[in-house]
Amino acid sequence: MWDDLSPFLTGAGPTATILDPDGTPNNILDVTLGGSITVEWSFSGAAVGFLAVTDFDVQVFADPVGAGSNVSVGEVSDVGPGPAYSVSLPINLGVGAYRLTTLITSTVAGTGVSLPIAGFVDGPIIQIRPGP
Repeated sequence: MWDDLSPFLTGAGPTATILDPDGTPNNILDVTLGGSITVEWSFSGAAVGFLAVTDFDVQVFADPVGAGSNVSVGEVSDVGPGPAYSVSLPINLGVGAYRLTTLITSTVAGTGVSLPIAGFVDGPIIQIRPGP
């Protein structure tokens, strides 16, 4: 879901896909093998030329289902230019169930000046089980 886009810029996604080490989509991972999360999004419309001077930062957080504190899965900075984007982050969490939240924010390239373009993915819930 994208917030604050103009009628001249339409966002698709973002999506968050959990992958086994062999690249198979799977929301259940083995703690000893780990996995990754791939985040993808794109834009279309008359204002896509604006993306040439836009960087995106992707942050993924894991919130344990039950007791525990929110932890950072990882971050990728200065993703650009588009209009189509894909980033991958490793998942290295302890045994348990987690709800993942992905946050994508934007800045003017090379300046750090925040732009009013942000995307969010709430979920999925994943399980990290003891390894074989």
